[in-house]
Amino acid sequence: MSMSETKFVRREVLADLNEATPGANALGQWILAAPLLIFLGWLWVDLCNLFSPLPWYWVNALLGLLVYGAVIVLPLGYLAHRCVLALPRLFYNAGWDIEPLEPVKLAEQYTVRYRYQQRHWAINNWPRTWLRVAQGWVFLEIATILIGAVAMIPLFFSVTEFGFGR
Repeated sequence: MSMSETKFVRREVLADLNEATPGANALGQWILAAPLLIFLGWLWVDLCNLFSPLPWYWVNALLGLLVYGAVIVLPLGYLAHRCVLALPRLFYNAGWDIEPLEPVKLAEQYTVRYRYQQRHWAINNWPRTWLRVAQGWVFLEIATILIGAVAMIPLFFSVTEFGFGR
């Protein structure tokens, strides 16, 4: 191996992971997740109205939205947040702030490999839970977009094979 063919070796740096806190009470995350949440809420309210024995639409809609928030929004958002944060290397440290335990130069910031020592979670209270839920719904929105994009490829070829779109 000549001098110009040196092999690149990534430096390993010990680091701690601190749970990231979104700014503005996660307003940006709620806005990003809004299309999926609104669509699912609309579907949920319609299903509640369809299967409800009450004849009043607005009562059914209000009860449906309350149940939607408690049964769908909170648990699924929290679960998505926990799943993504449980695998920091797979999701490229999403939801975490990395705190290196030794100095890292600005030029090598993106080339080092962090070896995680400890995870520091933020406190557990209701405002923090809503921040986690908002982050979780952004992760679900991204997953929905990616899965939809991959699923559209065979769907497109299937549809054009049967003569649609010509």
